Amino acid sequence: MISRKLIGMAGMMTIVLGGLLGLARAGEDAGAKDGVDAKAAFARLKTLAGTWKGQILSAHKQEHADTHAPEPTVTYRLTGAGSALVETQFPGTGHEMVSVYHLDGEDLCMTHYCAVGNQPRVKLDRVHSRADHLIFVFDGGTNLNPKKDMHIHGLEVTFHPDGRVTSAWEGYQGGKPAGTTSFVMTRQGGSGHD
Repeated sequence: MISRKLIGMAGMMTIVLGGLLGLARAGEDAGAKDGVDAKAAFARLKTLAGTWKGQILSAHKQEHADTHAPEPTVTYRLTGAGSALVETQFPGTGHEMVSVYHLDGEDLCMTHYCAVGNQPRVKLDRVHSRADHLIFVFDGGTNLNPKKDMHIHGLEVTFHPDGRVTSAWEGYQGGKPAGTTSFVMTRQGGSGHD
C-alpha cells in the first residue's frame, strides 16, 4: 500500500516537472517569436561571397530602369577582416551600385550606395526574418527625403533549397511603394569564394 506521503511527493514532483516543461516550451516559443539572431543572419550572408549571375524578374519605376542588364552580374566579397560584406551590382558598368552589410551591436545593417545618388540604410527585421528569408526594413539614409525621393525602402533576401538566392529590392517614391526589382541569382564558377 502506498502511503499518503509518497502520493503527495509524487504529486509535487508532477507539478514541478510540469512547470519546468512549461517554462522550456515558453522559452522555445519566445525564441521562435524573436526570429533570427543578427550574427547568424550575417554569417549566412557571408556565404554569398563570390560571383553570381542574376535574372531580373520585375523592375520598379525608376529613371534608370532601362540600363539594367537582362542577366546582371552581382559580386559579394568580404572586407575589414570579415566584418563587412560588400555587394556590387552591375560591376564595371555605368550603373554599378554597392551595398555594404555589417553588424552594429545586436543589429545587422546595410547601406546601399544607389545609382540615383542617395544612400538608404536598412536594418534586419529580426522578428519577422527566418534563417532562409532575411527581411530588411528602412532605417534612414543620406541625400534623400523619404517622403519625396526615389529610394530603396526595403530588401528581402531568400535562400532557396536549390542554391539559388533571390534579392527583392523595394523602391519608394513620393512616400509610397514604387515597385520591387527582384534578382534571382545563381552562383557562377562553382561554390568557391571567387
